[in-house]
Amino acid sequence: MDPYEFTTSVDHDHDPSEVDEDQMKQLEKELAPTAADYYAILNISRKATEDDIKDAYKKLCRFFHPDKHTDEDKKKRAESRFQVIQKAYEVLSNPQLRIIYDTYGEEGLNASWDLGPRYKSTEELRKEYEELAKQKREQDLENLVRSKNEIMLTINATQIFNAYEPSPLSSFGGPWGNLGIQPSQQQQQHPKKKNRVQQWMQQVKKGNVHQLFMRHSFTTQLGPQTQAIVGGSMVNRSGMGNGSLVGTLRHTFSPKLWGEATTTILKPRMVLLKSYYSISADSFINSSAQFTSVIDGPPVLSVTAGRRLFSTTTGYITYRTGEWSLLGWGRDQALQKMDKSSVSLGLAGQKGKKGNFSTELQTGILASHIAGEYSYKLPRQGRLRIACSLSSQGGVMASIGSDHRLTEHTRVGMTMECGLPSGVILKLRASRLGQKIVLPIILSSDLDLKLAFFGTVVPVSMAFALDYFVLKPRRQRLIKQKIEELREVHKEYLENRKQEALDAQLIMSDIAERKKNQEEKKTNGLVIVKAWYGHLEDLDKHDNPDNVDEIESVIDVTPVVQTLVNESRLTIPAGHSKVIDVVFKQFI
Repeated sequence: MDPYEFTTSVDHDHDPSEVDEDQMKQLEKELAPTAADYYAILNISRKATEDDIKDAYKKLCRFFHPDKHTDEDKKKRAESRFQVIQKAYEVLSNPQLRIIYDTYGEEGLNASWDLGPRYKSTEELRKEYEELAKQKREQDLENLVRSKNEIMLTINATQIFNAYEPSPLSSFGGPWGNLGIQPSQQQQQHPKKKNRVQQWMQQVKKGNVHQLFMRHSFTTQLGPQTQAIVGGSMVNRSGMGNGSLVGTLRHTFSPKLWGEATTTILKPRMVLLKSYYSISADSFINSSAQFTSVIDGPPVLSVTAGRRLFSTTTGYITYRTGEWSLLGWGRDQALQKMDKSSVSLGLAGQKGKKGNFSTELQTGILASHIAGEYSYKLPRQGRLRIACSLSSQGGVMASIGSDHRLTEHTRVGMTMECGLPSGVILKLRASRLGQKIVLPIILSSDLDLKLAFFGTVVPVSMAFALDYFVLKPRRQRLIKQKIEELREVHKEYLENRKQEALDAQLIMSDIAERKKNQEEKKTNGLVIVKAWYGHLEDLDKHDNPDNVDEIESVIDVTPVVQTLVNESRLTIPAGHSKVIDVVFKQFI
């Protein structure tokens, strides 16, 4: 049976079209030749005792010891198999070697490069080691200075989709132009002066940059438990803007406690102190203090306490003081500032294996809100997010969006937000290795459900079409190519393993026949009539299931299973693959 005919042989319900870059690596790992399983060679379980190991070895010696065979061909085949059995017994009968084998596998037994697995040469193992060492050096260098960057460019496209101006989609007619948008009178009088492309380009040019926000930071390790973070940010809105430079020092005092101090170097000056303390495995407490000026008043304090309420759900409560005064200290500032106290209650947790949720209720002097979010894991490392909120300041808002992983380090996403009075906003995101770009596009300053609908349906339809007609065939083609490559690379090894199995089966055929005759003469004797190993569903599809030799994915293991019968019992130790269909007859 060719294992490469069935990808992964692990989960046949898995859609091959959903294999991404990580799964391709997993596929390569699963289809790589595996080291010999010494327990399977001796046909014992991993919990076998020393006596069990000795009994299994003696039993196999009766089958495969070269001196037990007079036929030269069988004697040569038995000698090759007996060497493998001898090696397995030497390892498992030695307590020290058995512990090493159970922990690290066959490679753990190798004392030098020369004793590597049969399917890897000394040079291949050396190259693999050098590659891993190189990756570790690169990772260590990257960890010295971790850089993060975020760019947010907000586009105002309200004039493009203005109800009193022609839509760029109106030139296509049909449902795309039916957004309640009427062309201007001048364009109705001269519809042929400009072609559709020019009209579309002119309409798109009416969009403008509403705001540009940039933030950059890098982290460096000052000591085993101390990190320094330096970052800067700038914002430009309608030709005016400002920027700031921020420095943070973070220190881990213990596995349960860490704290950080942040300050701005430019005006306005601000100092922020944070701490996190894990009371137990199920509860924590966070706190922060924000100073703008010691003279102006006491700091704005915030305390969050949380505890696991259920196995997958955590609840928390947050209290924020806002601007306040203490015995007259900060009274004037507290009256002028708009930051007032508030209390929040929230829940966050996991729903099933793929869903996550969070909800929060806040009540305060100036601002109160209720908000909720649910995310669901999609195939191919994607995630769907749905959120909604009702706020005394921000009004009503609802959003739906998703993000997907294109490569190992690259993700893209889209979110459609609509609400009152925020209007309709389309957000596009892309991130790679700590670098993030966000592109919010304001489609309408008013709540336009038709625009929100088409703004969601059109991109989703395009993404679905791209995935179904382009990316999915590409993934299937890559999987097919990878399987062919792996089959070719491991061809010789697989042929040797297959020949070893056939040789063993040939040697055991005489013993199986002798055991069958013995069982037929017994009362309640057990005889194996047929036993198949492999993908048994192919037996039903084949015209002649009795002729197993014609079915590549299934092999006849009747003689092997018959030899496992002892005292009219069939015993197959646990811990090994047993995809076997057995037809047996019991003689009474």
